Amino acid sequence: MSQALYTSKTGIDAGQTHINVIANNVANINTTAYKTANVTFSTLFSRTLSNGSAATKTGGGTNPKQIGLGTQVASITRNFDPGSFQQTGVSSDLMISGNGYFIVQDGSGTQYFTRDGHFSLDSAGNLVTAAGFKVVGTTNEYSPRSSEYTVQVPSVLNVSVSGTAKDDLALKTLNDLNAVSVRTGTFIFNVGGTSSSAEVAKFKKISDDEYQYDKDADGTFGSGGDVTYTRMNMAALSTADRQALTDLYGTVEPTDVFFKGSDGTYVKGEFPATGNVTIRNVQKTLSYKISEGDLTSTLEDFVNSVNNSFNAQGYDKIKFAVMDGGLQLQNNSGETLSVADNQTTDFLTQVGLDDALDAAQAGQTLFYTDTMNKSATISTGNNTADAIKRSDWYISETGIVTAKYNDGSSLTVTFNDNGRALWQYTTSDNVIISSSGAAGTDLDMSSTSLEPANMVLEMGTVINDSGLIAETDNLWSLGPNAGEFAYGMANTNGFGSLKSGGLEGSNVDMATELSNMIMAQRAIQANSRVFSTASSILETITYLGQ
Repeated sequence: MSQALYTSKTGIDAGQTHINVIANNVANINTTAYKTANVTFSTLFSRTLSNGSAATKTGGGTNPKQIGLGTQVASITRNFDPGSFQQTGVSSDLMISGNGYFIVQDGSGTQYFTRDGHFSLDSAGNLVTAAGFKVVGTTNEYSPRSSEYTVQVPSVLNVSVSGTAKDDLALKTLNDLNAVSVRTGTFIFNVGGTSSSAEVAKFKKISDDEYQYDKDADGTFGSGGDVTYTRMNMAALSTADRQALTDLYGTVEPTDVFFKGSDGTYVKGEFPATGNVTIRNVQKTLSYKISEGDLTSTLEDFVNSVNNSFNAQGYDKIKFAVMDGGLQLQNNSGETLSVADNQTTDFLTQVGLDDALDAAQAGQTLFYTDTMNKSATISTGNNTADAIKRSDWYISETGIVTAKYNDGSSLTVTFNDNGRALWQYTTSDNVIISSSGAAGTDLDMSSTSLEPANMVLEMGTVINDSGLIAETDNLWSLGPNAGEFAYGMANTNGFGSLKSGGLEGSNVDMATELSNMIMAQRAIQANSRVFSTASSILETITYLGQ
């Protein structure tokens, strides 16, 4: 009978453990990224009164007779289901949407894992947790080993920007340019298609069929800048001229009078004695198709190929030239030039000529951009009057940090097709300069102690989450049954993406915890009743001998 006391005691002990686990779950209902603990139970050793016997030819078999000796806690495991997104409005607060942990380390370099993304910058620009642990950074999309770098966002930069020399630029390929990689496809210029007005006094009558126009306004006729207008023979119009006149003026009658200029423009009607003359020209297109081979040829060879194509299209007075820092588009055709809408390559935009043409004034013939290949040298630590100060910063869904500065520029990291991390600096006028950070390249970061790993948050995953050991401050450490940890970047190779502006909430379900608490309470009460009953029986037996 005394065994019942010990058996009921195991039930009371197990129930108390259950209550303790429930109490901790409820206490952490508002703890960031808390993972609910669950208790399971198993039986203790059973005392066998009879093993039973097998059936025989003359008799039946019997089953074993056993008395269980109670219960025990089999496991206390964690539910690693993600909590809900708790919006905070703080851009540096991050939630992992999917698998993985942030990697942080203490002052001694010991690393821990956490899903608590409540981060901020300290006075040195280090990204830290609320408890002061530094957040670890990486440049590896996947690695079996953690990085030795921590995330650091520079607060002050000294930047010197300059253009690339003509000779150096000419030897670069389109793929080497600092601007975002140019796509293959076609860029198209609209040539002409405008209507202008000129004073008739600027025209000199040679005969009824011929006039000279002082287009360059030098006050002389017969110079190289003049345009000769000749009366057109309406009975012998070429197909091209008839189409041009139809495009410009609509229906063309045999009795109409037209003059054609030596620059391809047209005047309708006889020249008046006074007033103005309206000059019109037909809009034509000038195009070039960029191939894969162009992307890997030198800029000098590319420019020659474009110019040869323009020549073949009848526009030898429109051509490209390599200049210090960029390209020059020369237009000596006398016709206006604009960018067509139906581009299938981003070449004109990337080299800056798109904006240059849009901003051009009437009469300009040269369009130049110095945004094609600028270089920059960056240093840190000198808080001088010319230094730029960090004004804002944010973290992308892949964990890449971008720092913005008070002059409108920004510093970040990008990855090339080979998975290599590269520095990327964007000037205040939106010129993108990228490099590996080595001295002598377009973006020279050698005067800083920074590495690209300082601007990319490291993520980690483990084979068995339940094998992690919970520490204080919402941290986890590796347990012997956790398995191998893998490291990398967010939103790649199975790692979850990052969502800013909020934190992961606790996954404690209050209704479940209250239900479990009632069941644990009742279990303790029932086992206490058994304990009391067994005690009363022992007391009765004690009095039998009196």
